[in-house]
Amino acid sequence: MDRNTKKALRWDSGYRTKPVKPDKASFSSGKYSMAYACLDCKTSFQRSFPGAPCDYPLHGQCVSCGGVTYNLGRHFKAPKKSDIAQWKKVAYLVHHGFYFQKIRPIKNSYCNVSYPSTLAEAKVFVKKYKKHALI
Repeated sequence: MDRNTKKALRWDSGYRTKPVKPDKASFSSGKYSMAYACLDCKTSFQRSFPGAPCDYPLHGQCVSCGGVTYNLGRHFKAPKKSDIAQWKKVAYLVHHGFYFQKIRPIKNSYCNVSYPSTLAEAKVFVKKYKKHALI
């Protein structure tokens, strides 16, 4: 008896089950890691959750200080902890509803707006793109 015939006999008798392929459209394993940042203790870390990325919570609890963490998306790069000016800029943008999401001023376009590099630029940015804020 060859190998494939033996396998077929085991499958038919119930001693062996056929492997089930996972659904490719499923997001059950948390395939996307999102950057969460705490503005109180100036820490950032990656977290993933089961489900689609659009269902990830916007806020959480900081593991370091117990403060509020903000979901700043996959593309957020945290500044150094010692760079106070950059953390002030990040806090200003977050408090005005800009969670470092992609902003496309032209509908159905792939052109993204780059985020500001200073606090002064952030103030102009918030006024200009107010309608794109999440809150």
